[in-house]
Amino acid sequence: MNNLKKIKIIATLGPSSLKRNVLENMDSSGVDLFRINLSHTKIASLPKLIKQLQEWTKKPLCLDTQGAQIRTGQMKQKKIFFKNNDSVLITSSSEKGDRFHLPFYPIDPVRILKSGDILYVDFNKVIIQIVKKEGKKVEGRVLAGGFVGSNKAAHLNRFFELPPFTKEDLKAFVLARKLGIYYFSLSFASNKDDVKKLRRLFPHKIFVISKIENKAGLENIEEICNESNAILIDRGDLSREVPLQKIGLAQKYIVEIAKRKKTPVFVATNLLESMIKNFEPTRAEVNDITSALTSGVKGLVLAAETAIGKYPIESVRMVSGIIKVVERDKKEKKEDFLKTIYDYNLIEPHGGILVQNYLGSKEIEGIKGLPRIKVEDEVLLDAFQIAEGLYSPLRGFMDKEEFSSVLNNYRLPNGIIWTLPIIFQLQKKDITFGGGDKVILVSKKEKESQVLLKVSNVQRIDIEKSAKKCFGTVDRAHPGVAQFSKKGDYIVSGEVFLIKKPAFFSQLYSFTPKETREILKQQGWQKIVGFHTRNVIHQGHEFLQKKALEIIGADALFVSPVIGPKKKGDFSPGAVLKAYEIMLRKNHYSPYPAFIAAFHTYSRYSGPREAVFTALCRKNFGCSHFIVGRDHTGVGSYYPSDASQRIFEKLGDIGIIPLFFNEIYFCKVCQKTTDKCPHSLRSRMKISGTNIRKYLLEGKDVPSYLMRKEISKELQRMFKKSPRSLFEI
Repeated sequence: MNNLKKIKIIATLGPSSLKRNVLENMDSSGVDLFRINLSHTKIASLPKLIKQLQEWTKKPLCLDTQGAQIRTGQMKQKKIFFKNNDSVLITSSSEKGDRFHLPFYPIDPVRILKSGDILYVDFNKVIIQIVKKEGKKVEGRVLAGGFVGSNKAAHLNRFFELPPFTKEDLKAFVLARKLGIYYFSLSFASNKDDVKKLRRLFPHKIFVISKIENKAGLENIEEICNESNAILIDRGDLSREVPLQKIGLAQKYIVEIAKRKKTPVFVATNLLESMIKNFEPTRAEVNDITSALTSGVKGLVLAAETAIGKYPIESVRMVSGIIKVVERDKKEKKEDFLKTIYDYNLIEPHGGILVQNYLGSKEIEGIKGLPRIKVEDEVLLDAFQIAEGLYSPLRGFMDKEEFSSVLNNYRLPNGIIWTLPIIFQLQKKDITFGGGDKVILVSKKEKESQVLLKVSNVQRIDIEKSAKKCFGTVDRAHPGVAQFSKKGDYIVSGEVFLIKKPAFFSQLYSFTPKETREILKQQGWQKIVGFHTRNVIHQGHEFLQKKALEIIGADALFVSPVIGPKKKGDFSPGAVLKAYEIMLRKNHYSPYPAFIAAFHTYSRYSGPREAVFTALCRKNFGCSHFIVGRDHTGVGSYYPSDASQRIFEKLGDIGIIPLFFNEIYFCKVCQKTTDKCPHSLRSRMKISGTNIRKYLLEGKDVPSYLMRKEISKELQRMFKKSPRSLFEI
C-alpha cells in the first residue's frame, strides 16, 4: 500500500464481514486494506482475530485507534432513554449507566468538567449541560433528550487536551508489534506530535493514516500531512465540530492542502449508507463518491457498510465499479465521453474479454482442401462455445499444462479461476496430424465444414490420474469417468474458429453471449439472477427462483436450460422450454421479468467442478448472480450434497455472486413450499424431477405441490401425443 498510485479501498471489519467466504469475496472484489476498529474490538480477542484474518487474506490489516475521544461507558441496558430537563449524574466508566447515571471515559468528569460545559452525545442525539459540581459529584441537566447506548462518541463544547492514545490502544500496539501489523489509523490526530508519538512506539517503520475528525486536526492539517503517510477525512466525527452545511467545504479544503503536500487523502463516513440495508446505493451517494474521486481523493473507506451492513460484498463491488469508471474516464479523450456515457455497467466477461473467434468469407475460401475430421457432437459443442465466447477466456482446446493447472489448482496457468477441463480427446490411431497443422472439425451427422482447429500440440495424458483429479473417483460406474475414459488418452490443443453453426443453434431461445449482453443492456438490467436447469420447472425451482429475485432486488431472472446430448429418460429440450414458456406467458414471475437463453452443452458429470463452470458460463452471458442449490449438478452419491456450495466458498470471488439454497420441500403442516419451517422431517414432502417423471410415465396426474397444473397438463398432452417429445428415448 506504500505505492498509492491507484485509488484504494479500505473496508472496516465487523459482524457482517468476519466470515471467511465474505472476507475472501471482499478481498478479490477490490479491498486493499482491512480495518479493525479498536473502539468496537475487545483487546482480549484481538490476537485470535488477527491470526484468523491473516489466514483468510494476504491483504494488510490496519488497526484504527480509539484515540483522543470521549465515549460513553457501559450501560445497564442496550439503550437508555433520557428525558428533557431530567437531572443526571456524570460519572466515570467504572460505574454502569442507567436513567440517572451516565458514565464517560477516558475522562475523569470531576477533574475535567466545569459548570456550564455542554456535552454532545452520539451525534447530538442527547445534549447535557453541566449545572453543578460538588465534591466528587457532577450533575447535568438534559437539554435534548433521546436514547444513549454503550460506547457512543461524545464531545465537549470547549477544547481540552486528551492523550492521543487510550490504555486499550497501547495494549493493542504491543500485540501489533508481535503480530506484524504495520498499518495504523490514528484517530483524532490533533497535531504533528500525535503522529510522532505513534511512530516512536515502534522499532520499525509503520504506515500512519492520520484521521482528521476534530477542530484541532483541521487547524493543523498542514503539519499533520508532513508527518503522515496518508490523511483520512472522517466526515462523521468532523461534523460534530464543523457545521453540517460546511462539511463539503471542509473536505475540499483538506483535499487541496493534502494535494499540495503530496499526501494521499481518504474519505470516510456515509459513502454508501443506504447499502447498509439496501442492495444498491442512492444516486446522491454515487455522485458524492464520484465528486470526491474527481477532486483528487486517493481512497475510500467503507465503515458500517461492510461492518454491520446486509451487503458488504456488494458495497465493495459498487465502490470498485465507480473507481474503475472514474479511472477509465481520466484516460479517455474528452471527445469520446458521449460515446461511452451510455455504456451500461454489465458484469464483465470472465477474464475481462468476450472471445469472438469467427472466420470471415475470405478466410473460409483459404481453408479449402484442409483435412476434415469427423467428431462427436460434444466436441463441436465445446468448439462452438469457445468461438462464441461462452467459455471466455478460453480461445481453444486446452493443452497439457492448462489441463493440469485446472485439475490441480482450479485455475488456468495465468491465475484465472477455471474448474472444468475443456479438452479434445482422441485415440492414438485417430491422430493423423500434429502441432502446426490446421484441420476442419465436421459433425458425423453433417457434411459442411463447421470449425477450424489450429493445432498447437498433441499430448498424452494419464487417464487414471486425471479421472481421479477431475471426478474424485476412478470408478467406471461413474458416468463422467466412463465417458472420459473411453474417449482416448491423447489431447489435441489449439485455437478454434467458427466456420458455420449447425442447424440446431438457430432454434428459438438460442443466443450467443454477445447477443444476450446486448439484450440485457437494452432492457437496462444489471442485477440478473442466472438459473441452470436440465429439467422442467417444478414448485421447488419456482420457489428458489423467486426467493433469489426478492433477496437481491433483482432486475430479472435469466433461465438457461441445457440443450444438447442428454441421457435416456431425461426431459427433452422441447419439454423444458415449453414449461418455461407457460411460466412466461402466464406472467408467473411478476413483478420480475424473465428471459430464456438456451445453454448448448452436455453434462460432464463432474459435480462441484461443473457447478462452478455453469456459473462462469452464465457470467459470460451477463448474469450478476447465480443460484446454487443443494446437490447442484450432483451425480448419484459420489459427492456430498453440499459439495457444490463448498467449492464456491473455497474459491472465493469468481466475479459472479453465488446464491446458496438449502433443499426445498413442501410442508404438509404449513401447506406451502419452503426451505425452512419449524415442523418435523415427517411433515416434509420431497420435490424432485424424478417424482414428476414417475407420475408422467405412469399416466397419473402430477400433484400440485410438485408442479403447476397448467404445466403438468401440457406435459401430459405431449406424452400422449409422442413419448419422444417429452423424454429422451
